[in-house]
Amino acid sequence: MQFNEEIQPIKIKADNTKKLRSTGIDVIDHLPFLENPDFRDQEKIARRMMVLLGLFQLHLRAPNQIIQNWFEENGLMSELTVEELEYLERKYSDLPKQNQIDIYWFVEAIWTFAWIGGLHDNLTLNTGVENSLVNLIPNIQKNESATEFISHFRMRSQYEIFAMLDKFYRAHWFARNNHLTGKTSEKVDLDIILERRKALEYTVYKQYQWDDMPLHT
Repeated sequence: MQFNEEIQPIKIKADNTKKLRSTGIDVIDHLPFLENPDFRDQEKIARRMMVLLGLFQLHLRAPNQIIQNWFEENGLMSELTVEELEYLERKYSDLPKQNQIDIYWFVEAIWTFAWIGGLHDNLTLNTGVENSLVNLIPNIQKNESATEFISHFRMRSQYEIFAMLDKFYRAHWFARNNHLTGKTSEKVDLDIILERRKALEYTVYKQYQWDDMPLHT
């Protein structure tokens, strides 16, 4: 992990506001700047990424036992939340519809964590996950090692990650305001922004748990 550039929240806010406005994403001046980052370490980020990767296989109709075995072999069971453990105890088709939707959207967080780990450079505000993701992560069907992936995971600089979170925070306000006022913009996708911001918040603020992440604007 790199620490070679000082995080200046007020400057980052000003820079992102200017850049977003230049692309047609109008954000308000009085939206606060983000404060007091307290980053999780890269191993915790990689482990959370692997948990979501495993659970996403439920959406792909992988057998629950295969996923659980992979978690156990890679020492990941302790990382699952109470709700996530329940996903493994029930057939995917028997889960409430909202749980199925939540699991589907895990792929956006996986893509974001891949960006955080420097595995790609295309974390946008409006386009979905690229097919290249499959080449960046362990193949559970082939029982490829999560432990090895975690050991090689290296986070980008804290400055880059914080600046990206600030960008998503401001774009989230614009996308949400559009939604509330019935406006549309091809420059933002509210669902994509929400899911990617959650992964960024989880990385930057270790006091929050995955299932308890405040995403206010």
